[in-house]
Amino acid sequence: MGSLAIAAGVAPAATADSPKEEPGRLSAAVSADVVLALEGDTLSLDLKQPGAADGTDLTVGADARTTVPEGGRYDFLGRPGSAVWLLDGTEAGTGGAPVVPEWDTTAVPAGSVEDGTIEWALTGVQGPGHVSVFEPASDATSATPAAAATSDTGPEVLFDSRDGLPDARHLAAGDTGATVWAFTEPGEYRVTSQATARLISGAVTTATAEWTVNVAADSAQATAAPAAPTPSTSSLSSSAGEPSGSATLATSETAARSAADAAAADISTEKVVIDDGHVDAIAGKMVDGTLRTLFKDSRDPADIVWREPSSVVLHVTPQAKQQVPGGDSYAFLGESGSDFWLIPQVQQQGVVWAGWNTESLTSNDLKGPVDMALTKVSGPGSLAIWETAGLGAPDVLYNSEDGLPDSQKVNLGVHAHANWAFSKAGTYKVTFRLSGTLASGKTASDTRTYTFAVGDVDPDTVTPGGDEADGGATGGSGDDTTATGSGDGAASSGAGGAGTDATADGDGSLAHTGSGAALPLGVGAGALVITGAAVVGSARRRHEAASDAEAARS
Repeated sequence: MGSLAIAAGVAPAATADSPKEEPGRLSAAVSADVVLALEGDTLSLDLKQPGAADGTDLTVGADARTTVPEGGRYDFLGRPGSAVWLLDGTEAGTGGAPVVPEWDTTAVPAGSVEDGTIEWALTGVQGPGHVSVFEPASDATSATPAAAATSDTGPEVLFDSRDGLPDARHLAAGDTGATVWAFTEPGEYRVTSQATARLISGAVTTATAEWTVNVAADSAQATAAPAAPTPSTSSLSSSAGEPSGSATLATSETAARSAADAAAADISTEKVVIDDGHVDAIAGKMVDGTLRTLFKDSRDPADIVWREPSSVVLHVTPQAKQQVPGGDSYAFLGESGSDFWLIPQVQQQGVVWAGWNTESLTSNDLKGPVDMALTKVSGPGSLAIWETAGLGAPDVLYNSEDGLPDSQKVNLGVHAHANWAFSKAGTYKVTFRLSGTLASGKTASDTRTYTFAVGDVDPDTVTPGGDEADGGATGGSGDDTTATGSGDGAASSGAGGAGTDATADGDGSLAHTGSGAALPLGVGAGALVITGAAVVGSARRRHEAASDAEAARS
C-alpha cells in the first residue's frame, strides 16, 4: 500500500490563520478505521474514530480543508484549485506524525473466506457534496507537491460517488491498507456501506452500515460571510455537483446550488445518440422555479450536459443481449433461456449505463422525496427495472408487463442505478413522471418520454421523443403547480414498504478505473449483472386497474 502522506500532494496548508483546535473538536490527524471482522459465520462492518462528536460516526475538522492540486492525478476530486476536505491523517500546522486512516480486515482469517478476500462496497451517499475514498500515492512521502500530482504512482480510487454508486472493492483478509476520505463540501453526510464474504463452507455473510459524517466548515470563512450570500469570486465548476472554488462566501447549500445553476444554464435540444458511458436518464432539476424531468449526460464528468429527453436516443447495443436465468426469481423477465437486452446496474463497457438522479434538488426546492413514476411503455416488448439487495432476490421496481403506472419514492440528493431489461429488440418510447411538493406547499410534476433503440437497430433512423400528451415536446414551461407535458398517467394508489440500501455485486467494471471486480451472483446467467442500488426510501405502488394497464402497454 505504501505510506500515507498525501500531504505532499494535497494536504491542508499550515497558515497563521489556521483554526486552533478547541476542546471536544476533532483534528484532521485523528484516525478513522473501517474495520471488517468475522465472528463465527457473522461478518461485521464498523467505522471507528475515537472522539467523534456525539451523534456522528466520523468527524472531519475544519483544518482538513485544502485545494485540489494541478497536474491531473487528483482531478477526480474536482477542478484544480477547488476546495476539498481530506481525512488523511495529516495534522495541519503541528508537524505531528500522521495517524493513518485504514481499512482493517485483520479480524478475518484468510483461510476462512474464499479466495482470501472480502468485498467492501460504498452503496449510497446523501449530503451536500461528493465523497471519495482512495489509496494515497505510494511515493507521496518524498515527493514535492508538483511531483506527487504528476507521479506515475498516483492515488488509486476505491470509491467515488461523483460517477455513481454502488462501488465495490475486494480486500485481502488479514490485512490493512491506507485510505484517504475526501468530501467536496462541508456539512452532514449519510454514507451507506456493505461488506460481503463467501465463507469456505459456501455460505455468504453480509453486513451493512449507515454512517453519519460531519464535515466542519472553515470557521474563518463562516464568520466572514455576510448576511446576504455573496457569490464566490473564484470560478465555479462547469458541472453540477462539482466543488466550488476555495474562496466560498455563501453557505455550502447556496454554493452547491450556484454551481448547479451555472452548469444547467443551457439545456441542449440537439439530437444525440448515446450507446456507452454513464448517464442519468431521469434527472430532476428546478429550472426557472419549475420542476423538470431532464436527461443528465455525465459521460464526461468535466463537461456535464443537461439535455431534453426528447432529443436523446439511448442505443442499447447488441452486446447487451442476455438470456433469462432459470428459477422463479427471474420469471418476471420471461421464460428461462429466452433473450432480453440488459442495461446493467454495474457499468459494463460497450453498454450505456443509465441511472436516475435527484442530486440537483434540495429541501429549498421540494418538501420530502420525489415520486418517480413509469407511466407508459410503447414498443415491441416489455420493460422491467429491478435491483437486488446484496445476494438476495431481485426487487422489481417497475414492470410494464403487469400494468402501469408503477411508482417509487426517491429521496432528494440521490444518485442511483438499477437493471433495465427489454424483452425484445426494437424501438421503445418510455414515459416517466417526476412529481413532488414544492417548498410553497403546492404540487409540481413533469412528464417526459425517453427513446431506446434496443438491439440491432440503426439509432440514426430513430426519431427521439413522444407526442405532446406523453411529455415528448422539446422544452416545456409551466407555473409552480405543474410543468407542461404531464398529460399521461394518473397518480397510482396504494402504499409501499421502505426500501433497502444494498451492496455492489456482479461482474463488469465499476464507474472509475482501478476498482476490483465485484462478486458475481450465481443466478445461472454468467453475464447477468445484478447488484444493489442506492435508492433511498423507495416505496413501490402498483396500479391494478386492468383498463389502465392495457392503455399503458399500448
